[in-house]
Order: sequence, then C-alpha cells, then structure tokens
Amino acid sequence: MAESARQYEVISVSLPRDLVERVNEIVPKTRRSRIIRDLLSSFVESVSRRRVAEEYAAYYTRRTAGEVEEERSLLAEWEISDAEAWALLEREESRGRRATR
Repeated sequence: MAESARQYEVISVSLPRDLVERVNEIVPKTRRSRIIRDLLSSFVESVSRRRVAEEYAAYYTRRTAGEVEEERSLLAEWEISDAEAWALLEREESRGRRATR
C-alpha cells in the first residue's frame, strides 16, 4: 500500500536570543530540529486543549437548572455503579484471582 505524500509548509519563527543561545548550549545540533518540532507540536496541542476547555466552560455556564439537575442525577447513579464495580474487583482479588491489567 503506497503511503500518501506528506505536504510540508515552511514557517519562520523568531525566538528570543537568550533562548536560542541556551538551546544551542544544551541540545546537540543533530537533534535541534526535532526538538523544536516537538515543542511547537506540544504548544499547538496545548492551545487546542485550552480552547476545548474554554468551550466546555462556556457550555456549562449556559445550562439550565433542569439540565444541571439531570446531570447530577446521572452522576449519582454512576457513583453507585462505580462502587459496585470496585466491590466486584475487591471480591475477585480476595478469592485469589489475578487483577485484570
């Protein structure tokens, strides 16, 4: 199966001189581009996670009292289910069965 061709876009990023000098001192030259790529990827992912968190916060502030109560009711039901599941696991472990991985 042929892999789809990757497309790249060249970007230019300006970094503070102190940061560049520090990176040049501690990161081997052969790994700098990979480290920069990983750092930029991590930054983009963190921005995405923050945006999702903000959207969730906005959603939760707009909910009606009825929706809030319904969710609390569901969470209370799940709490009982969680307790039952933990009890089953503890009972299996006490019988000498291996815990699941």
